[in-house]
Amino acid sequence: MKKTKPLWLKILLALVLLGFAACVWEFVSSQNPYILPVKRALKYNVLGMSTVDRDAERTGLSENFSSVVYSDGEVLTNEFDPAADNKKVLSDDKLTRLVNYAHGYQLDMPAGAEFDFSLSPLYITGKADSFDVTVSREKADYQSLKDVVTFELSTFLPWFFEDNTVENYVYYYEYRFLLDEGWQKNNGVTTTSWTDDAVNAYFVEAQVDELPDELYDGYLYVNYFTSSREYLRVMFRYQKEDTATRDALVALAKNTRIFDPVGTAVYHTDYHPDLTDVKWSQETSDLFASLNDFSSSPDWGIFLQDFYINGFEGELTEMERALDYTFPVILYYRHLPTHEFPTDVMQENYEAGRLVELTLQLTDNNNMDMFAKSPLLDIYRGKMDEQVRAWARAAADFGHPFLFRLNNEMNSDWTSYGGVVNLADPAIFTAVWQRIYRIFEEEGVDNCIWIYNPNDRQAPPSNWNNSLAYYPGNEYTQMIGVTGYNNGTYYTKWAEEWREFDVIYDLIWDEYHPRFAAFPWIITEFASSGIGGDKVAWINNMFEHIGDYPNIRMAVWFSFADFDDANGGVPARTYWLDETPETLEAFRQGLKQQFSTP
Repeated sequence: MKKTKPLWLKILLALVLLGFAACVWEFVSSQNPYILPVKRALKYNVLGMSTVDRDAERTGLSENFSSVVYSDGEVLTNEFDPAADNKKVLSDDKLTRLVNYAHGYQLDMPAGAEFDFSLSPLYITGKADSFDVTVSREKADYQSLKDVVTFELSTFLPWFFEDNTVENYVYYYEYRFLLDEGWQKNNGVTTTSWTDDAVNAYFVEAQVDELPDELYDGYLYVNYFTSSREYLRVMFRYQKEDTATRDALVALAKNTRIFDPVGTAVYHTDYHPDLTDVKWSQETSDLFASLNDFSSSPDWGIFLQDFYINGFEGELTEMERALDYTFPVILYYRHLPTHEFPTDVMQENYEAGRLVELTLQLTDNNNMDMFAKSPLLDIYRGKMDEQVRAWARAAADFGHPFLFRLNNEMNSDWTSYGGVVNLADPAIFTAVWQRIYRIFEEEGVDNCIWIYNPNDRQAPPSNWNNSLAYYPGNEYTQMIGVTGYNNGTYYTKWAEEWREFDVIYDLIWDEYHPRFAAFPWIITEFASSGIGGDKVAWINNMFEHIGDYPNIRMAVWFSFADFDDANGGVPARTYWLDETPETLEAFRQGLKQQFSTP
């Protein structure tokens, strides 16, 4: 007689099979950003599947279209390697079609566009007679536990759960300034937006008042949503009076096709200080030459809020006495249009043997109101040239070398001149930098070394907002500024975590050194909070590892704090170097060991 299995075993077996089926379904259906690369590798690397769709690539083109294939930035004449960075450009007399295999999209635009693939891992830019374009594949990176659960349930059981976390991410992090009526009114911008369900896309259109004729004053942003947390962002610029181009862009936007990326995008950059046309005084040239000695120990600098209260004979003198060290570099901030060039401060520090890292920020509210009028846009419009010239003339009259840090941390949403705050268009920042640089040249400034200084993390963390998008050009930059703070753990709502010095700067080194190895670097400002870990150990780790990054020639400690205004101004990130006697002593011992004679 056949033995019957116990009921409990049957139930257990059924549950195991159900669990296995659920796991298979989750793997097949999931669009989780951690699972997607595994699925794509299985499909395209193991099973040899392809995303190439020849019919779709040719649909809508005339019979005599042309086709050019690029592999790793070079024109290819034979079949491409699927693992490479492959692009295809198809053209006829009516449209240009870009197929980007490495980022998985096909995009149409009016005929005549030519493309720049140099920053292919981040985005592609294109230009034609009547418009230009920037295209990037993005991912909604900020997500709470609730967002993760909602998204997973919507992909696992789409019949019962609907997810809009990615849409909300795009609305807020990409366009909250551009779509705000107050920001629009303050900055002379008119904006409209709409959703096209037929192509699952969100459109934003902006028109900018009072721009010079040579600048594009019409913007069209198209954001295509996918079944994953990834989305495609396209930004077109054109003349707002050119309604034919605008209408053609909107119409062609319906042809966009998004598919699984295949291959690996690669950079094609050559960043180095181009001193061909730089006209420096001998004193400034000598300073720059000394900064290029990568074999020597870095110098240290300091920022103290007391500089604006008691000058440079108060807390600075006391700290230097306690450290038995005279800081050769000090950090000083000014704002335009609020402040004039600080001639007296510059002269006092020069006579004391100190080099000033002078930071000029284009803000009239100390970066406290991101929705206010943007001085960056006013300079872009050409409205503040005389104020910039006054600054330049005063800098030239001062006559001695200084480090000039213009608009630091521009790849952020906490600065008035940040990209996302100003039409979400980094090209505006770059144009303003170059304009100010040229004015300084015209006014005979031969004593400043220009520092390009993004933050180590983008906000929002978008490819279009990457630090490289703001690079002004080799002829406009002589030094690279790097900024990486250990923020501590006060703001748990923002998932801030304790980061050791080497953890921060290993990441910066790995990202920056392949592209900026030819530049001297300066840690323009940094510090460790005392909340959430051992600050003394952090300082010891800093002195132990700073020599691992030979391009870093100077490091400036920001000895102040960030305050939680929502909770009565409680210190939230306690960056003071002398937060405790032990932290100051750790720094003193580190200096002593660094500069002791072997």
